[in-house]
Amino acid sequence: MGAYQAEAQVVQIDTGSPSTPVYAVGPIYMSSTLFYRFSRYAYLYTQPELAAVGITPGTEISTVGWMKNTSNSTDGPAVFKIYMKNSITGDYSDPTADWSNLSSGATMVYSNPVQAIPVTASPTYIDFTLTAPFTYTGGSLEVLTEWDISAPAAPIATGAFEWVNTIVPDRIYGKGGSSLPTSLSSTSNNTNIDDMRPVIQFTIDNSTGLREELDSKITIYPNPAEQFIQIRNETMVPFENIVITDAVGKLVHLEGQTGIQADHRINVETLEAGSYILSIQTSDGLIVKRFTVL
Repeated sequence: MGAYQAEAQVVQIDTGSPSTPVYAVGPIYMSSTLFYRFSRYAYLYTQPELAAVGITPGTEISTVGWMKNTSNSTDGPAVFKIYMKNSITGDYSDPTADWSNLSSGATMVYSNPVQAIPVTASPTYIDFTLTAPFTYTGGSLEVLTEWDISAPAAPIATGAFEWVNTIVPDRIYGKGGSSLPTSLSSTSNNTNIDDMRPVIQFTIDNSTGLREELDSKITIYPNPAEQFIQIRNETMVPFENIVITDAVGKLVHLEGQTGIQADHRINVETLEAGSYILSIQTSDGLIVKRFTVL
């Protein structure tokens, strides 16, 4: 199992020349006025950019992260979502783009309805563990984010989130606003964002057989389930977290570290009938199972 762990690696895409950190490029819009509570962004990564850091067809992405230059934070709670999609798009050269078109065909890979953002700042990334690994199949990769901090009272943060970014042509659309924006700009978000894309970090895995071995030793039953699911862990590696999402990516269950257990039970009788995804982050990798509640 130690060999499996070695297959995962962390890579950074910082194509282009360094630029001044700025709040407007996202992935979360938070200016010093703390006024706008909503934002949406889309970022494009081309096949040569991905290949340069070892992301090739078949690579699985399990985490994504960005880097603030400021130690400002928010307790939220906010709704934060991340989407990904494989595409043939070559650039983001239009002056504007509709969110509905950008998000069409994308997979929701992360959703947290009570998101907080820590004081963590450069050179450390803020990483988000995906509810299930996303498989890159070739071509370009588009990463989209959606932020909604409408629930808490003011002040919504301790200050501006200024994101570390680089200058790379035609790779960003974004917009912040007093409601979720339906149209995004490639050049302006109350200040200049033209060709400014935040640096990004991915945790990737190119392994195949070793992942299958780990997957075969972590099983769930009964499936379909009515009252509970039981997780059998024959590997005896600790579970770092357990996440259950429904068919549209909504978070319905979250647990932190459970330690080393041969069996772990989760009550599902309060869940609606339907299909669910169980994601288990272990010390040796991420395991994803699908189950049905009757």
